[in-house]
Amino acid sequence: MEGKKNLNELYSQDFKEIQVDNTFGIVDLDSVMNFSELIDKMAALTCEGKVSGLKFELDETRYYITGFSDCPNLGETACYFRRNHLTIRNDSLILEYGKNKKPIRYLKTELSNIMENPNNFKYNENKVNPALIHFFVEDTYPISTTKTVLKEIAEQFSAINTTHNSDFFPYKILFVGYDISRIPPPPPPPPPLPNEIDK
Repeated sequence: MEGKKNLNELYSQDFKEIQVDNTFGIVDLDSVMNFSELIDKMAALTCEGKVSGLKFELDETRYYITGFSDCPNLGETACYFRRNHLTIRNDSLILEYGKNKKPIRYLKTELSNIMENPNNFKYNENKVNPALIHFFVEDTYPISTTKTVLKEIAEQFSAINTTHNSDFFPYKILFVGYDISRIPPPPPPPPPLPNEIDK
């Protein structure tokens, strides 16, 4: 009889830290059928005041990733200023307000682009402003798509934070039930009114 294979393990930055807290709930991605079911389970945990810990196995690695979702019953709006915003729809990185789409493997390049811009760093610190990843998957895609994307996110940020230091480029994944990339950007500001003195 063949013994159970030993799997590598990869944890997101704050998984172990939050895991010891009583406000932590585990969702096994192998137990859900699609992204909508995952969102429902995460939203239920959020409504209980809990953070979602996601676990799954893929390519001989067991992943443990912290995820966030809004509670539909609370009607609260979170503040996400001073973040490097990223949008992922299905298995693609969405850029330029939905005008450009790249495969998820492009994430490594996009993170490098963010780190090359000094405006994306914390003031007077050698740390990048946290990334907020808006993540949505249509239910026509299998749960394996969600796993593949989460694997790429975890591995790319792990590589960056291993090279620098553990909190050099923190990130949060916000699981959303709608495609944020289809929301149009805000309109440009109106032209300035003529100055009364110039009349």
